[in-house]
Amino acid sequence: MAYTEKRTGAGGTTSYVGRFRIDGRLRSTRAFRARRDALAEARRAEEAGKRGDWVDPRSGTLTVAAWFEAWQAARADRAPRTLESERERFRTLVAPAFGEEPLRRVTHDDVARWAVEMRPRGSAEPASPARRRDAVRLLVALLDAAVDARRLTANPARTPSGRVPSLPRAPKTKPHRYLSHEQLRRAADATASAPARTLVLLAGLTGLRWGEVSALRTGDVDLLRRRVTIERAYTRLDDGTLLLGSTKTHARREVPVPRVLEPELAERLGGRAGTALLFTARDGGPLRRESFDRHAFRPAVRAAGTAVSTLQELLDLPVTGIYDTTTLTAVRRVQADHELPVTGVVDAATWTVLVDADRTRRDGLTRGQKIARTRRLEAVARVTLRAGAEDFAPLTLHDLRHTAASLAIASGASVKAVQRMLGHESPVLTLRTYAGLFEDDLDRLGESMSAQFAAHDPADTAHDVLTDGADAPFGVVDLTARAAR
Repeated sequence: MAYTEKRTGAGGTTSYVGRFRIDGRLRSTRAFRARRDALAEARRAEEAGKRGDWVDPRSGTLTVAAWFEAWQAARADRAPRTLESERERFRTLVAPAFGEEPLRRVTHDDVARWAVEMRPRGSAEPASPARRRDAVRLLVALLDAAVDARRLTANPARTPSGRVPSLPRAPKTKPHRYLSHEQLRRAADATASAPARTLVLLAGLTGLRWGEVSALRTGDVDLLRRRVTIERAYTRLDDGTLLLGSTKTHARREVPVPRVLEPELAERLGGRAGTALLFTARDGGPLRRESFDRHAFRPAVRAAGTAVSTLQELLDLPVTGIYDTTTLTAVRRVQADHELPVTGVVDAATWTVLVDADRTRRDGLTRGQKIARTRRLEAVARVTLRAGAEDFAPLTLHDLRHTAASLAIASGASVKAVQRMLGHESPVLTLRTYAGLFEDDLDRLGESMSAQFAAHDPADTAHDVLTDGADAPFGVVDLTARAAR
């Protein structure tokens, strides 16, 4: 039962302290001038202890920064990249506002004001909506953990109903970029090496994440079953360290290998040990994304994405970026003038003629400009163009994953099949990410149902034909005989 004790200070002042028991231990409230206030506080604490809601006020004196360190230490099983991202957000966005504040002094109004006015450390500009949203989510999770650890009675970032009204609105996501089959082949052909071409096609046709494709070993590829096993991935930390671990969803999966990739993958395997990396850097180590992107992928995409414009420039035509009839006529003329097969297809031989003619017109260029143009035309000359081809804007390595999803959906794959191929945790995520690509399914569904309904139209004489059984052709039902039976 709660009670009070009278205390007399050095100056003769009198105060009262409430006393109560929690879990068999005698505890004290803070000092009050009035005995009834001390007794009321002791009774409230004792009742909270009986309900299991009591929190020691001294636990909330720990600073937010100290609690963050303790919280992260208890989450060592999380992905290193996740922990690193949390540390960066806390250091630059959360710590300047709350780092030195005791947990119990963080208020709802403070969090709401900070969410709106949040600025990175050392910057006068407000943080982006995406950064502010991530930082608020981090603080909410941090304070939720403090409540679970009995350091706070409630999360000050939440309302009594549990909502987080200060959470910034989710930013609009960047539109996905998709390549057609022809554009994907063009981007792969523009790469300067066979391994780079294989990697681009593998990523663009299977949707593997960069960390997954760079961690593939030769033993993960089964050409007999035409399957690639995905069970590990590389993660790059901000300091450049590469860590080999499980995939993003920590799940093993298999993806189909398109038949067109079999010869190139067979060449990559080439009798190598099953533990050897399928794609390696020049030193034999793991292939780094930034290096591949800078030296192989971006130059290839730049060349392939502007191939039609480059062709029209070499032909002295208006640059439209579309291989139209005017361009086709000019290409056929060049092929006829140089005794090449007049197909209209811009192949290696046609590019050679056009590039040789361009070399005679470079007198006004500096040496550096000539070298840059030569390199650009070397990459463009590796692609093949046909009538109808179009230029495309630059894209990232991750856009190859979106390309694989779009090509799979266009080929008729179900949501579940695409989810399994991409390694999403659930079909809901797949549908939410690529919902726009499934809209054509409604058209195909409507046409299919209409065709099936029309096929069972009783007025259509193409089904059961009432005729003499002796004259009935093969495959036509004799309704007279059927009725007699």
